[in-house]
Amino acid sequence: VLGVSGEQGFLVPPLALPAHGDPERPPSLAQLARSEAVRLFAQRAQTARADFALSAENAGAVVEICRRLDGLPLALELAAARVRLLPPPALNGQLAERRLPLLTGGPRDLPPRQQTLRRAIAWSYDLLTADERALFRRLAVFAGGCTLEAAEAVAGGAWPEVDAPPGPPATGAPILDGLAALVDQSLLRQEATAAGEPRLGMLETIREYALEQLAARGEVEAARRRHAAYYLALAEVAERELRGPRQVAWLDRLFREQKDLRAALRWCIDTQDAESGLRLGGALQGFWYVRGRAREGQAWLRALLALPGATGPAAVRAKALMGCLLYTSDAADDLTR
Repeated sequence: VLGVSGEQGFLVPPLALPAHGDPERPPSLAQLARSEAVRLFAQRAQTARADFALSAENAGAVVEICRRLDGLPLALELAAARVRLLPPPALNGQLAERRLPLLTGGPRDLPPRQQTLRRAIAWSYDLLTADERALFRRLAVFAGGCTLEAAEAVAGGAWPEVDAPPGPPATGAPILDGLAALVDQSLLRQEATAAGEPRLGMLETIREYALEQLAARGEVEAARRRHAAYYLALAEVAERELRGPRQVAWLDRLFREQKDLRAALRWCIDTQDAESGLRLGGALQGFWYVRGRAREGQAWLRALLALPGATGPAAVRAKALMGCLLYTSDAADDLTR
């Protein structure tokens, strides 16, 4: 986007992916071949290896590869070239761990930015201002996208703990301008929700690059801490709202935030922040119970109760133990400890 008078933007989405169908009745090869992403992968794979063909044996792996790469044409082309050495199931397994190191080796006659996916993303990243780059990498901490409110709370403004020389200027530029710039550079996607609230997110391949930049700047700990604090505050508000007339709306909101709530719980466990984790788990008990996720809730609470610092405060620990009792009587033995 150039930002000039008369300009009209046209959104070019990733290639269409196969629909998530009924596991009992998987789509036929003909149906899969109608998917833009699968068709491009199969064409480029056949270029790399003449005997390649979409088959019943490799179709599942090909579909997973296309979904894992978000339907991005360049990513699919670079991945398909790897079929020369890696059959689709092996390739899918490699991509499950990390994408960017594998998505290299584009044709030499193309510009450098089209020879690897990392360079393609870096080309856009380098066009950003210092504040926009900081916002981009800090938004990567969101596992399942975020609202404008969450982006402002977690990634917005200056971060005194990391925004010191030689870091980016701590100008605290308006976050809406920064988000708009990232959308214009196709580094961020905007989606509408059923509630009418805009939601922002990254394709997983782009998020992997942003996380690399976050780690390179030594900002991971600060970002995770802010992220966990935001979702703890959100869950405690939701706990109160679930007992009121807006219960359904808040259940839906927590459902949309599941990936990030899990990421916050995982951060508490990894850092052994038992008190914050137990507060978060305690606040989510009503959501887990009503939405039929009792087993998941109990697993989180048990993991948190096993942390070294889970001996206090007593009220927080008691609430978590009661949550375990709510899910199953097997937790009764915990009360004797």
